[in-house]
Amino acid sequence: MKKKSKKQKPQKQPNPIEIRAELFVKRFFWLLLIVIVILGFGLRAADLRADPPPDLSWSFAPYTDESLNTYSARNFVLYGSWKMDEFLPFVIYPLVNMLVALVFKLFGIGFVQVKLLSLLAGALGIFIIALLVKEETGKTATLLSALMLATCYPLVMYSRLGLVETVQILFLLLTGLFWVKGQKKKIHLILCGFFAFGTVLLVKLSAVFIAPVMLILFAIDFFQNKDKRNFLSRILLFLGGATIAVGIWFFLVFLPYKNEYLQYVLRHSSESPAGHPKNLPAYLFNTFTFGLRSKLLPRMVWIAILGFLALPWLAKKQNLALRYSFLVFLFGLFMLGYMNYRPPRYEIILLPSLIIAAAVSIAKNLRTGMIIPPVNPALWKAVLYGFWLWPLFLQVLLYASNFQNYPRQGSETGILTLGFVIAFGFAFAGYGLLRLKKDGIILKSPWIRTVIVIIFLILTVRLDLGQFYNWFSNRTYNLINYSRELDRLLPENAVVGGSWAPPLMIESRKRALCITDWANINDPINRFGITHLIIGENEADQLLLKTLDPQIVENMTLLRQFQIRGQILRIYALP
Repeated sequence: MKKKSKKQKPQKQPNPIEIRAELFVKRFFWLLLIVIVILGFGLRAADLRADPPPDLSWSFAPYTDESLNTYSARNFVLYGSWKMDEFLPFVIYPLVNMLVALVFKLFGIGFVQVKLLSLLAGALGIFIIALLVKEETGKTATLLSALMLATCYPLVMYSRLGLVETVQILFLLLTGLFWVKGQKKKIHLILCGFFAFGTVLLVKLSAVFIAPVMLILFAIDFFQNKDKRNFLSRILLFLGGATIAVGIWFFLVFLPYKNEYLQYVLRHSSESPAGHPKNLPAYLFNTFTFGLRSKLLPRMVWIAILGFLALPWLAKKQNLALRYSFLVFLFGLFMLGYMNYRPPRYEIILLPSLIIAAAVSIAKNLRTGMIIPPVNPALWKAVLYGFWLWPLFLQVLLYASNFQNYPRQGSETGILTLGFVIAFGFAFAGYGLLRLKKDGIILKSPWIRTVIVIIFLILTVRLDLGQFYNWFSNRTYNLINYSRELDRLLPENAVVGGSWAPPLMIESRKRALCITDWANINDPINRFGITHLIIGENEADQLLLKTLDPQIVENMTLLRQFQIRGQILRIYALP
């Protein structure tokens, strides 16, 4: 007796629009990617002499920290030594200082030159994120992720500054890329190990959250890999790359500057200008308000919301790029919650994860029309997603109430509770909807799907380019003009001290001594022969004034004063 054959489901015929779109992307993929990289490079390179936007950060980091991060590079080129005083960023940012020193040697010291490394890292990051996404998610998602990263306003503006974070983002993307490639050719795991450990030791120590990310990835790999001998060889290759990074760091940084490195790590892990969270509610509030003070939500609202909503669902799939992006975002978030003092430049390292999730989500919608995927709804999934939504609804709540500062001590619990109730109400409402629509919600019309994607891209790119245009059409040149005026004003043998001395003296060959609340503040006049001081309104400069001999302060001569974003900087000649 013949068995009844199973009823075959009719094969879905590709829509003509989908066929033409896929052919277009396939035919012109590399050309389109090159155009996107050029666009991203152009936005980042446009008039590098101009001041950063005054509202880019609540702190003065966009004006000061490019010279402070590369302070050792300037000392090395001018005086032949990374260490000239107690302020030694080389020990914590060695790779950036070495590469910037090379740029200074080749092209001279200046405002534009200090930005070149960050500029190139930002442009290269567009290409690397494309390669990372392309490995497993298709060419449409690849181009979308590259476009979103190329035009992302916060990333564009920080790539225009000589800061460490753009290089840190590049190394994190390279770690993910070689982890994914290492699944097919395990020799790539050598590079994965090098970039993972290099991000922490050679670029910036705050990337230490990459350690639990890689541990979890290897743990998953262990349980999924039946060939344990192959798994062991993969770990050894990864550790081989890590050993190279550790070796470079050990001989170039730790061995010659062990005491300085340990002092820096101990100070910055135990202290902070704004302290650390005192209890669990304060820590959760810090963690959940990622990007609030840097206005990341309104600056990239469409990518932020879509990427955040989609990231955990996408990471469930057997997609290594998305899994890596999710873990980087999650553990990076936990790390950032440890600090009350958190300038926006610390937070931008997590934006590529949201961009990847948003790009993949849009590409899936374009291909399948899936708004809500078919899932088997379960209460525990709703609970987990409620926890995930908690930070998002907390931030929306705080934006709606014009929240701009730290809450009063003890009031974090009430704010967190309200956000918790809203998030879980939304999660359980979604659970109820999925119970009714177990097959998900799908847009069948390719025309509607295409229109939705186009509208999303227009809204996203228009928001980015609109912010860039507003800055570009109103840009100023205060920092470079003040610097050149100050260089003409001071004698050739001047030694200038203060927290603002390196930023204002970056194009000068005169000695610029950075004085902070923890470096070079004890008797700097006699120890370093300071002839001039730049005194701002920040706590470090005011502390410096208090430590000076009152007779010196009384007899200082005011030569000039500048104003940068509302702060008065006074230049004094010492008696």
